[in-house]
Amino acid sequence: MQIYGLVYFQDYHPYSIPLQNVSVEANTTVCQTYKNIESNSIEAIYKFPLHEATAQGQGAYLLEQHQSDVFQCSIGNITSVTELKHDAETEKVRLIFPTAITPRYGSSGYSPANDGKKLIPDAISYSSEANYYLDLAITCRMTSVIQSIESPSHYISTELNIDGNPNVSKITLAEQITYLEKDFILVVKSLGLDQPRAFVEYNPQTETNCIMLTLVPKFAINTIMSELIFVIDRSDSMLDGPMKKASEALQLLLRSLPEDCFFNVISFGSHFDSLFEKSQPYSENSFLKALKHSQEMTANYGGTEIYNPIKWAFDNSRNDMPSSVFLLTDGRVNNVNQIVELIKSCEEKKKDDVRFFSIGIGDSVSHNLVEYVSRAGKGYAEFVTNNERMDKKILGMLKNAIKPPIKDYNITWTNQIVEDVLPMESESVDVDKPTISLFSDNSTPPQVAQNFFTNIKIQQAPFLIPPIYPGVRFIVYYILEKGIEACKEIILSANSHDGPMKLLIPLDPVTLQGSKIHTLAARKLIQDLDDGNSLIHKHQRNNGKPIPVSLIREQIVKLGITYNLVSKYTSFLAIDERDNKVVAETQSFPNQRISIMSLDIPTQHCSSTISSYNAAESFSFSISSSEEPAILATSVKMKPPKIETLYSFLNFQSFDGLFLPSEKFYSWFGKNDFKDFEIIRIKNERVLCLALAMAYLELIMFETFKEECEMCYEKSKKSFEKRKKAKEWVNKWANE
Repeated sequence: MQIYGLVYFQDYHPYSIPLQNVSVEANTTVCQTYKNIESNSIEAIYKFPLHEATAQGQGAYLLEQHQSDVFQCSIGNITSVTELKHDAETEKVRLIFPTAITPRYGSSGYSPANDGKKLIPDAISYSSEANYYLDLAITCRMTSVIQSIESPSHYISTELNIDGNPNVSKITLAEQITYLEKDFILVVKSLGLDQPRAFVEYNPQTETNCIMLTLVPKFAINTIMSELIFVIDRSDSMLDGPMKKASEALQLLLRSLPEDCFFNVISFGSHFDSLFEKSQPYSENSFLKALKHSQEMTANYGGTEIYNPIKWAFDNSRNDMPSSVFLLTDGRVNNVNQIVELIKSCEEKKKDDVRFFSIGIGDSVSHNLVEYVSRAGKGYAEFVTNNERMDKKILGMLKNAIKPPIKDYNITWTNQIVEDVLPMESESVDVDKPTISLFSDNSTPPQVAQNFFTNIKIQQAPFLIPPIYPGVRFIVYYILEKGIEACKEIILSANSHDGPMKLLIPLDPVTLQGSKIHTLAARKLIQDLDDGNSLIHKHQRNNGKPIPVSLIREQIVKLGITYNLVSKYTSFLAIDERDNKVVAETQSFPNQRISIMSLDIPTQHCSSTISSYNAAESFSFSISSSEEPAILATSVKMKPPKIETLYSFLNFQSFDGLFLPSEKFYSWFGKNDFKDFEIIRIKNERVLCLALAMAYLELIMFETFKEECEMCYEKSKKSFEKRKKAKEWVNKWANE
């Protein structure tokens, strides 16, 4: 667990600085007030989690003299600009404030290394003292009418149509709390934000235009036979809520698997094991064994070691069909880079025949791990808190996993022919050079510096177009130098298993002014450079050349300076506004996040929405093959139906989609046996049960839970068609 907040230390012993007040005002500003109650001056460190941070204003720190011996240091004016996450469960978008914006007053242990300034994870104790309540006020400005705003994490009060503007709303907390024990989440629905859109922003400081292309794709292609491997975190940190969610998710996935697939289940913690030695065909026996296994899962596997189970999954995956790996975890590990390199290596070996999907479960998930591994595996990530439903998310992920990948992506941004890169003089490249021994028999001279193409006039971010999946937000940026005109219509094209694909997106005629979209694009460029997926790494002109670390550092620093972005290679000096004296330096270290007190998250042009379920209305469900359908026929007819009712009914379905006759099945409809249905005139009892079940799902459940039961319904439909074709064949055979 990462520890955040303001702590000082003396002789390696940590002491917490009391948090006096917290207020959050959005567009978004987070203000925290700490007070030094010690008699002596202290040295303190502060950590704050951000995905994307930019420094703005004259400095990150301002030192003010109140009296001759009293000084105040304010930390501020650092902006966070981030893409809002698409929520596949609600078809809306999420905004997440980390718990650290209002941490509990506590202290953490330190390690002797780094002068005792390195926090020890999980070594923390909390005080019950809190003399304040959290003030949270958020103003949400969207580009279209806001239809709803909810929170799955906290009770909120929402005011829509501010000053008569339907695109603006305000949100405040409707409960008195002193700290966030879980991430604060908003989910907003705004009219038409999932539609394909392309914005252009002009940045007067860089004299460049940046296009932002965004959409949530909707298309249908045929499925293929696949191998599906489910890797389930059963470590101690998954105890209670997250483990229950993971078990429920796996049960739903197992019920929805297509007949013509292979599958396996791997459980991991400090050790791991698999349900089968090799992935097994989906059959009645394998389904029932896996279902029982999923119902009995507990968080009893100790610590969290993800690398080995994933490696085993890849090493033992099938070579005769595509494989998709699903990771369900709360994501608390330290070796993220090692795991990512493993996934990259396997993906490169199997080309398009392996994909990696991840689901972050719980109230304090590691977004870095969950998103990074899915990005490396050309899948995507989803997140769910303990109080949220996840049925649509995981079923949407399953649907996408059993479809062949889209290939040969291309985006036409401009009609002008542009030389995208120019040669860079080798003398200016600070290539990492090995030390040459002054006494050696080796007469081979060191490698001579090579020319690399880096002076880029147009930059696509990310350079490799991300995979396109139905129902998953797709965003790509494009920075154009002065004088390069964009197309009036941006063309997105690709090839699928079923044929070519194409979409024309008109460019919004209104040019935005500022740097927000540029900053988002630059953040993606830095991410590409860190991941090894940048134009420099992947361009054919640099093919086969070892890319020096110093060159990557140079490019990241250039982007950081141009767009005021904090990165592992950029830092910012604090300036006293009155006499320009340097008073402090803030620096970004690898795998650490730097302190900030002012957080500004504009939402207007991020082409996203935010929305969610009210925490009071959320619930969990349990799927069990042995569960009694203790729901009377009078209650199952009620509309709208409940999700528990659906999953109780699906207990009657076998792996191949059939609904077999039984007293419990008949009692669901208020009947005793097959004879009570004589009016339907179906002589075959199994066909009757299948027809009844399909009609029930279609007429009763589709209205509210179509996506949750659609894959189960399709399996039943295929079984019904098989029986119909068999009947036709027998009739034909008998009459020959």
